[in-house]
Amino acid sequence: MKTYCVSLYFDSSSAAAVHSIVEWLSALTENDFLIRNKVPSHMTLGAFHAEDSEIEKMKALFSDFARKNGKTFFLDLSGFDNFLDKVIFLRPSEKSMHQLSNLNERLHDLFLPHFEPGNNRNYLPCNWIPHIALAVKLNHQQFEKAFGAIQNELKDEIGSLKTVKVNQMTLALCKPYTELFRISLSSDSLTPLQRHKNMAAIRSTGNNLETSLRSQLFRFGFRFRKNDRRLAGSPDIVFPHYHAVVFINGCFWHAHGWKSSVNEGKMNLHENTNQGTPALEIPMSPKKTQPGLSASNLGLFSYNNGPCDKFHFPKSNTAFWLNKFTRNQERDRRDISKLKEEGWRVAVVWECSITGRDRREKIHDIASRISLWLEEGFDELFREF
Repeated sequence: MKTYCVSLYFDSSSAAAVHSIVEWLSALTENDFLIRNKVPSHMTLGAFHAEDSEIEKMKALFSDFARKNGKTFFLDLSGFDNFLDKVIFLRPSEKSMHQLSNLNERLHDLFLPHFEPGNNRNYLPCNWIPHIALAVKLNHQQFEKAFGAIQNELKDEIGSLKTVKVNQMTLALCKPYTELFRISLSSDSLTPLQRHKNMAAIRSTGNNLETSLRSQLFRFGFRFRKNDRRLAGSPDIVFPHYHAVVFINGCFWHAHGWKSSVNEGKMNLHENTNQGTPALEIPMSPKKTQPGLSASNLGLFSYNNGPCDKFHFPKSNTAFWLNKFTRNQERDRRDISKLKEEGWRVAVVWECSITGRDRREKIHDIASRISLWLEEGFDELFREF
């Protein structure tokens, strides 16, 4: 089994600017790992394991991902940083982080049901820090030299590198680095200044599904707050007048249709019945039990009804995903319980109900049903759409 990575590549001028810094640091530290292995200037979105027999399937998924997310865009940079005094990298600005995080999450939504994540778990959405590597595998002496140079000799050069343009996506074998498939992104008609203004308007949360549903509710005459951090779980839509909130959940990360229950210190994890996977029982240490979570308050409402075609339990690294999905569902249930205890009505809209064919009609239908729930369903404290 080998490891493959999906990465973003930059236009020639951006790549040349980054590469000049890489060459300078390589000569200074005598650490030529990036140069010797002919690693181009890039940003890795994710890494995955695959057998040789699965490469064509991976290429097909990569092609689909690049096609759906295939417009050139600009990334604002905010300077340099390091990982554990071993890697020095360029860091995107906060304004660019959201766009990159969305790309990273969409990539893993597509790949993880089919491929195990690579050994470096820092590329998973819950851990990922977007970065453009300038020097890697540094020992202590090399790091001190490189860090000092960046603060002094290279300060102006890095300071002038404010933006890079992403215009290609690649699928490559990690060791040795071998490019397998490169896709050029469609040109962006926006200038860097226009793109900068657009990115400045991006909030810390939100995506096209949320925006579309909110817009439809707004057209129906409802007024609301977005992502209120004062409330448990930072609900995507908050209706103060109705004392109601709505979460818009992605089906994979929230494990839609996958059942879990807490009983006397054990977590019984049940795969969708249509998946054909037997129930598993995983003992849970008391130290891992989430505060405020108990069988009694989890049983107050039905949650995560399924089955769902968009959720498939990954075939490999089962223990990791059992723990991941369990914790995600525990957090969701805890947030919903807390909101209900505070007197809020809570609704969850699942990604599968507002995507796919006839998406506009689906969003209109769900918005209509939310409207009825807000106006008439006062006795329905929890609802899934």
